[in-house]
Amino acid sequence: WQAVVKYGQAPLRDEEKSSLARLVGATLTIDVLSAVAGIALAAAIALLLGPVLGWDRSVAWMGLGYASVVLLATRSTAVGILRLLDRFAAAALAESMMPITRMAGALLAWWFNPTPLGFLMAWACSEVVVSATYWILAFRHGRSHIGAVKPVGIGEARRHFPGILNFSVASNINLSLLALINNVPIFLVGMFAGTTGAGYYRLAAQLGNAMTTFSQLMSRAIFAESTRHHMRGGQEGDMTALRILSRQISAAAALSAVFIILLLWLVGAWVLVKMSGAAYLPAYPLLLLLAGAAAIEMAGVSFDPILMTIDRQRLTVMVRLVECAILGALLVVLLPRMGAQGAALAVLIASMGGFVMRAAGVRRHLR
Repeated sequence: WQAVVKYGQAPLRDEEKSSLARLVGATLTIDVLSAVAGIALAAAIALLLGPVLGWDRSVAWMGLGYASVVLLATRSTAVGILRLLDRFAAAALAESMMPITRMAGALLAWWFNPTPLGFLMAWACSEVVVSATYWILAFRHGRSHIGAVKPVGIGEARRHFPGILNFSVASNINLSLLALINNVPIFLVGMFAGTTGAGYYRLAAQLGNAMTTFSQLMSRAIFAESTRHHMRGGQEGDMTALRILSRQISAAAALSAVFIILLLWLVGAWVLVKMSGAAYLPAYPLLLLLAGAAAIEMAGVSFDPILMTIDRQRLTVMVRLVECAILGALLVVLLPRMGAQGAALAVLIASMGGFVMRAAGVRRHLR
């Protein structure tokens, strides 16, 4: 979706419907090819790595089926269209379909089929509903701006939009590495600390990710706005507007992060007990550590969008790779000694390291 926003600014300004249609066709082609590659990778993980993780055949096939639905329900291009057109309310409406559908599906699964398969089916349906909503809204708002869309080959895309393939690959690698940082520790905690520790970790991670969801929504809006600022003054090298925007967003995000951390410190234990019962109180220390990592991510919410706006996407990938390396080294040291708390502490320290590196990169390049 970032490619749609970045490379769609000029055609939208100049009302070039055919150029916008070519861009949408190119990003949609990349989406489909990525989904096919992702399904192949998911099959290898589920069917080959699954037995190593202790999954039986039925669980492996459930995992592959769910991953396939998520990957085929692609909506990145539709997200980009709505962000490009400043239809943030429409995008928020589409996103709201996720919790609504999941709640309804979870209640149906609880009533008729309270098994992992039942809940996975509910989650898969929510992905389809959200994707369909996004595409309906993208068509409704974009049909007056975008011409007839058709598949666009990689060569044609690179010819009309120089740098789009490198930009898309970098942004996807960055997001994939972020997904690894968020999810791999849960597997490792399960392997080294047992399923109980993994359950505590997962619950704490979900609550911490509630903050990250807000920062992700902010990130989408920030990228669209920073790209527009850069397009206005970038030809003359004027970075003043971007610097001001970065400072304002960083200050607001940091204050929000501090407020949420204080709130969790004061009432986090009470929320855990009320939500899940006293048996889950051991997840409270994990919640504080993982919420701290999420707060750091929130405080630096403007860094990646701004670096990508000024074509420093390779730097974002390198920082994320270093962050993964830090996390891996810390997990090797802390996880066997401290269990789930060691994994959470490793995530917190790695997040701090990534924040410092991204902040330094933004400060250097905006000069």
